[in-house]
Amino acid sequence: MVLSFPLNASEFADKLHIQSVRWWLQEHQEASLTGGGDFLVADLAPRLWRGDVTLIRMSHDDAAEVQALVESLDGSLNTFNLYDPRKKYPRADPDGSLIASSTPVIASLSGNNKVLAISGLPAGYKLSGGDLFSFLYGSSTPQRRALHRIVSPITADGSGVASGVEVRPHFRPGVATDIELDFIKPIVRVRIVPGSFDPGTARGMITEGMSFQAQQVI
Repeated sequence: MVLSFPLNASEFADKLHIQSVRWWLQEHQEASLTGGGDFLVADLAPRLWRGDVTLIRMSHDDAAEVQALVESLDGSLNTFNLYDPRKKYPRADPDGSLIASSTPVIASLSGNNKVLAISGLPAGYKLSGGDLFSFLYGSSTPQRRALHRIVSPITADGSGVASGVEVRPHFRPGVATDIELDFIKPIVRVRIVPGSFDPGTARGMITEGMSFQAQQVI
């Protein structure tokens, strides 16, 4: 099979048997202290998702298959789609079955770029703080992909509209209304952090300690 990039979840992320993960929004900020004692902080770059992934102990053949996929990325040149294995589905819909047949979209966006209304949800659908959703946006090819985390719980009304949904990170230029949102295995486009891939160590019949770090690509 000839690969095309970014590798989608079924080609790569779904094949990772993850033992442990660290998943967070990495800040890029600078801090300084003024002569008057004020502690000043400034953003130097957008906050980007970061993942540190360690895989389970595997047979040598399974480890070799994963390593082949990692090597197909040609170091950090090519991208793949990755999701947080802890948050594959919304908290109140643990297998995604309630939202699977719905098509939630961005109904409106606030001027502060961190609050939206979502329509197309099941009536009375519960969104929890910590739930993730992703979407494609922009006119470039390939389109950009965004991943956002809901800050606090909210419930959709009888028409399937959830208003005043606050998220992080802030929305970037190009995000607009009527964009479809994905709450099932919400993915982010990433690259392997240069030099971070560890192929693990072979011990007897198994390979253990395979790991890598991934950084979001905007």
